[in-house]
Amino acid sequence: MKVGVLGPRGTYSELAAKKQFGEKVTIVPYPKITDVANAVASKKINFGVIPVESLREGSVGEALDAIAWTDIKVHAEIVAPISHSLLGVPGSKLVQIAQVLSHPQALAQCREFLRKNLPKAELIEMTSTAKAAEQVGKLKRPHMATIGPKALANLYGLEVLHDDIQSGETNTTRFLCLAKEDSKPTGRDKTSVAFYTAQDRPGILHEILGEFAVRNINLTKIESRPSKKALGDYLFFIDFEGHREDAKVKEALEGLKRKTAMLKVLGSYPRRF
Repeated sequence: MKVGVLGPRGTYSELAAKKQFGEKVTIVPYPKITDVANAVASKKINFGVIPVESLREGSVGEALDAIAWTDIKVHAEIVAPISHSLLGVPGSKLVQIAQVLSHPQALAQCREFLRKNLPKAELIEMTSTAKAAEQVGKLKRPHMATIGPKALANLYGLEVLHDDIQSGETNTTRFLCLAKEDSKPTGRDKTSVAFYTAQDRPGILHEILGEFAVRNINLTKIESRPSKKALGDYLFFIDFEGHREDAKVKEALEGLKRKTAMLKVLGSYPRRF
């Protein structure tokens, strides 16, 4: 079984994939979240694992775009603790660090450590924590460091300069497992949908949400994202408890269809929190 992840090797997405499928799964790294989704859609891989939301920094926009506009389903969600380390070339010291490379989410989750310990360091955004570690390991410059999981040190010939540098006592990330089909009902499920409103008028979103309220369906998340089709045009994402095959969920979805210009059921899957 092939599972695509945001690569290269050693990312948190790979750790989440192994948590879901075990150590023996074949990992296929891709440079972008969108590439993972496209590989699932074209059946080059069986599953894809991508980060979608962090406790500290919220949703990952590229992940929401990928599931909204690609012919795939959310098959499962994976919730994993995140522990960031500052990694550098062996022998380098904290006082030498002038550049820190990492994924934007990792940099944001460690802003307090960076502000206190490396206030003058240049922060350079990369497509993944592993890509950043690969770059630092390749260049071997003592003034460069990266932020990511401790396991990257062994993969890319780096040294742990500081452990657990993320802000706050708890830091978890929600990952989505993507596939061509979603999951069967388990009795403890969640469903994700995306939609456009049929018209822009006062009260329309209230009416849409009312389809869930009157059926006592609990919403676990709601947010909007630019559609990228026109300025001021937004796509709404909702997660709620229940499976698309449940009777009252089916009724709610039928109500949404009547009130929206576009409705996509992103998938139903076992609820992890």
